[in-house]
Amino acid sequence: MNGKQTFNRRTFLSGAAVVGAGSMFGSGTLLNSCSGSDKQGFIPLRPSGEIYIPQLPDKAIDGKPLKAALIGCGARGTGAAFNFLNAGDGLSIVACADLFKDKLDNCRKLLKEQKNNEVADDMCFTGFDAYRKACELPVDLVLIATPNLFHPYHLKYAVEQGKHAFVEKPACVDAAGYRTFLVAVKQALSQKLNVLTGTQYHHDRPFVASYEKIQAGYIGKIVSGNVYYNTSPLTPVVRQPGWTDIEYMIRDFFSWNWLCGDHVLDQLIHWIDVFVWFSHLKPSKVIATGSRIRRTTGNIYDNFGIDFEFEGGVHVNGLARQINGCDNHRGAIVQGEKGVWNSDDFSIRDLSGNVLWRYDAEAAKATYHTHDMYTLEHIDLINHIRSGTLINTAETTAVSSMACIMARESAYTGKAYTWENIVASDLDMMPANLALENVDMDKYGAIPLPGLPSN
Repeated sequence: MNGKQTFNRRTFLSGAAVVGAGSMFGSGTLLNSCSGSDKQGFIPLRPSGEIYIPQLPDKAIDGKPLKAALIGCGARGTGAAFNFLNAGDGLSIVACADLFKDKLDNCRKLLKEQKNNEVADDMCFTGFDAYRKACELPVDLVLIATPNLFHPYHLKYAVEQGKHAFVEKPACVDAAGYRTFLVAVKQALSQKLNVLTGTQYHHDRPFVASYEKIQAGYIGKIVSGNVYYNTSPLTPVVRQPGWTDIEYMIRDFFSWNWLCGDHVLDQLIHWIDVFVWFSHLKPSKVIATGSRIRRTTGNIYDNFGIDFEFEGGVHVNGLARQINGCDNHRGAIVQGEKGVWNSDDFSIRDLSGNVLWRYDAEAAKATYHTHDMYTLEHIDLINHIRSGTLINTAETTAVSSMACIMARESAYTGKAYTWENIVASDLDMMPANLALENVDMDKYGAIPLPGLPSN
């Protein structure tokens, strides 16, 4: 690719509108739900019309052949393409788009060798405008797995072109992206287009069963929670000779805040999203701390400690760390007035510790063959497309994303953030021009320091 190729911000963001900050839960299609009182005396948390329990068959229903374009051909994008192809019959990847030709070529090679899915030369696109060329093709849907910064804008263009979409999490990395993302989702719904986000726990059998029990009232009203994502750091990409600053940062986007939104948004979001999903609440205020203790690359932190306050005064404690040699733990605890749910063993216990319910993995194995949540989410998306019904997990993902953005900005600045001031803020990390060029790294790579007057 020509290192001087540029893509103007106005072209990239053309048509972006803004929406208010109101919650948009409950607008998806409802296939199944809990209603009435449980035989053990549990009282459902909310009316049946406000919850969605996905159907999780082993394979997508038969129907018209569906052609997909893949936008973002790295490891996650290639994985999403495989998940889509594994979901049923009559499915094909007919186009690939990526900023970098080497990533596109590798993905294309794997699709041909392992899935017998060949993508023609004239259906492969590179550069900052590659996503547009893919969306403009006569395809049924697009799979978006680009660096996090680009998610809302790639989704927006896909919807404008009348395409169903799978888009990886998070929804956005800043307030401008959040507003753009919600505009795209609203437009999709109005055009009867499906948007599914890569918050895969929404289609993981034990999580769905847990959600159904919590909505049935097994733990009572939700009063608090804990979320954890403590793990080792991702291996940074080693800069190669000839790479410009922008190319290096995009290839190593997990290390740079403006591209990934920090690991609190890229990893902890999974468990924040579980709490948002289970509780149907959005955060009202966040105060957080964070720092770089061991990290030597990029400009993101390697640890966060967070106090989320959700609607109704419900507090959630969050911990996220990416440091080698430490005890690791990923999971969530949701505390109710009558009991507690724990993701470690997918159990619900009463306040005395007695098990009220536990997910029966062996029974599930005897009933179903497909247990890969990444494939199951594509099965659900395909079923909705083929049946002409709508699914919308995107709005929950948008709320979860903004919760993590609030936490990141609070840790970076040392200030508390409210939902209203972060959603209405001018926070926007998209560069004025996108070009594979050298830049002022003091601007792009500055490490946030809380408590400074400039913050």
